[in-house]
Amino acid sequence: MKVFLSWFVRLCVKPVLAPRFSPAAQRRWANLMAKTLMPAFGTRSQRARQAGVEVTVIRPTRAATRRGVLYLHGGGYVVGGPASHGRLAGHLARVAQAEVRLVDYRLAPEHPHPAAIEDVMAVYRQWLAEGMRPADISWVGDSAGGGLGLATAVALRDAGLPLPDALVLMSPWVDLGLGGASVATHAARDPLASAAWLRQCAACYRGAHAARSPLCSPLFAKLNGLPRTLVQVGSEEILLSDAERIVAALRRDGVAVELQQYPGMWHVFQLHVGVLQESDAALVDIRNFICGA
Repeated sequence: MKVFLSWFVRLCVKPVLAPRFSPAAQRRWANLMAKTLMPAFGTRSQRARQAGVEVTVIRPTRAATRRGVLYLHGGGYVVGGPASHGRLAGHLARVAQAEVRLVDYRLAPEHPHPAAIEDVMAVYRQWLAEGMRPADISWVGDSAGGGLGLATAVALRDAGLPLPDALVLMSPWVDLGLGGASVATHAARDPLASAAWLRQCAACYRGAHAARSPLCSPLFAKLNGLPRTLVQVGSEEILLSDAERIVAALRRDGVAVELQQYPGMWHVFQLHVGVLQESDAALVDIRNFICGA
């Protein structure tokens, strides 16, 4: 199954995530491909508007919980939303027995940086205003969503606002300048993401800001005082170096951080939960981390 899925992603997804296709076309195709993912049974979801931002709220059907997860989807800041990532977020709600709020933050190039950070901060502050304790909230993000979660946590810290209990970064994109060695060494090995597409996305998202701006590329931010962090990455992915470098930077700045590397897996392999054993195991690892198990 792993070999089949790897080739399916390489042949059916990667060619469309490319500069020759418009962001609108990439979004439509990503949403269509997401229909091939395993549905998250045992959950219920509803759309809501919170602090002016569209959110999908997903809850397990058979358990009441006070644990919350703010989910930040990937897609290079250009692609993604509830249609593409709702099933993964639903599986996370089921496995972690938590309420998940998937933030449908504004996308580039229509809404460049810092629109996405503003949206995440607004939804998080709304949740706190409803009475949710920061100690009961974790942030989980994949790819660009991982970088966005880290950058928003830096912005929260600098604003003197309460931080969530934990951060989980799946295949995080933390350097919009693509300075990691794996961008070259793993370009052909990763069946999902390409350097050309990432460069297009970076240019769309950062707008007039420099690629090394700390809130665009949190690899270059001061990271002290951030919550405990789990980083998951596949051994075959183009952003492997981003994961390794952000773990080193977090440790340098005194943040408790754990790195989990999954052999043979590609960029955001967790999307295939319910089909791949490695994806199932990764979500259990996330559950154990955010629950303190």
